[in-house]
Amino acid sequence: MGMSFLKGVPALMIDSERIIALGDLHIGIEDTFSGSGVSFPNAAAAMGLEIRRIYEENNANGIVFLGDVKHRLANLTKEDAGSFREFFGKLDGIDVRIARGNHDAYLESILSGIGFKAGIEKEIMLSDAALMHGNALPSEEAVMKDYIICGHGHIAAQVNGVDKKAWLVARAGTAMGEHYEDYNKDIELIAAPAFNRLIIGSRIGHETGEHMPLLNSGLFDLESAKAYDLYGNLLNGTGAGAILD
Repeated sequence: MGMSFLKGVPALMIDSERIIALGDLHIGIEDTFSGSGVSFPNAAAAMGLEIRRIYEENNANGIVFLGDVKHRLANLTKEDAGSFREFFGKLDGIDVRIARGNHDAYLESILSGIGFKAGIEKEIMLSDAALMHGNALPSEEAVMKDYIICGHGHIAAQVNGVDKKAWLVARAGTAMGEHYEDYNKDIELIAAPAFNRLIIGSRIGHETGEHMPLLNSGLFDLESAKAYDLYGNLLNGTGAGAILD
């Protein structure tokens, strides 16, 4: 496999180009909890430091964020702007590319305002992988790759009665040929857990399929998919539906 799950963290390495991919940072999500009377310290700077550590320890060449960098759907508050400045300040000098997520409105102007340069695209094409958020169907170019890597689903699995972050790997489904005239018959979907520590995620099951267009369209097959923990261990050795439903 041309991808390596980085042990113990919700990030993977695209081996051929030494690019680290991770998704769903949701910077500013603490405000959502505080509105319900639960307060968390702002973790943006700590999250930026953790990502820089992962980047340096793995001798990477760059980072791709798989969308939903920001949490607030609208433009930022002053507090959010400070969080962005602290977070991206920790990534100074790193080549960062971003696959736009459904929460990422105004992201170009936000990054411009804090003086951080990052390419923002709907899909990011590497030699053998297409990286995207996962809230829309892929392009014809994307389905010719060996892998589609996405976020959006906040993948989690139940392990010993506790929900934990997980990876989902799925093969092409029966609808792939209906949507695309040509595609790579061996293509695999790799759906990532959320990187933000405050988000455990959505347990794999029917709701995962309903939430993710790449699965509910039938492009990739959820029933035969495999789930892996953050150490790359196959969970129960069976399809995702059998693991958790």
